[in-house]
Amino acid sequence: MSMPQSYSQTEEIHATPKQIHDWLENWDNIRAWMGPSLVSIEMLSEHPADAPMCVGMRFKETRQMGKMKAKANIEVIEHGVDKNGVFRHCAFLDDGCNQMMCEYTYEPTEEGTHASFLMYNAPNKWWTKAMCKITGSFMMKMCAKQLSDHLHQLKDLVENDQSQTAQA
Repeated sequence: MSMPQSYSQTEEIHATPKQIHDWLENWDNIRAWMGPSLVSIEMLSEHPADAPMCVGMRFKETRQMGKMKAKANIEVIEHGVDKNGVFRHCAFLDDGCNQMMCEYTYEPTEEGTHASFLMYNAPNKWWTKAMCKITGSFMMKMCAKQLSDHLHQLKDLVENDQSQTAQA
C-alpha cells in the first residue's frame, strides 16, 4: 500500500488558541481568510448559514483555482478547544474524485500559538483509491499552490484583529 500524498505547514501566531477559535467562529472572518479564491460556501447540513462552525456541519465550498472552479463537499469532523487549551479543527473533503483530510492544530506556547496544518489524501472507497493513484499527487500540488501561505494569512488577520480590539 502506498503512503498517502500530503501537504503541511506551520506558523507561530501571537494569539491564544481560544482567540483563534473565536475568530474562526465568524463566517465573514473565514471568508476573509480564504481570500479571493473563495467563490461561495453553500450550507448542506441543516445549520443556519451563519451558525458557528461545529462538528457535523456540512457545506459545499467553491474556489477559483487558476482557470477552473473547484468544488468540494466538506464535513467538519472535529472542532473545538480541549481542556489543555489546544484547538483542533479537522474536516473531510470530497471533490468527487479525491477525498482528503485537513487537520489544523493550534497549540498554546509562551508567545501565543503554534499552528500546524496537514492535508492528506484519505481514500476510503474503491473508486477514490483508484483515482488517488491517478490524480492524488496532482491534487496535492494544486492545493499546495493554493494554500501556500494560508496560515500566514490567518496569522496576519488574527493578529491585526487582536491589535484593533486592544486599541478599542
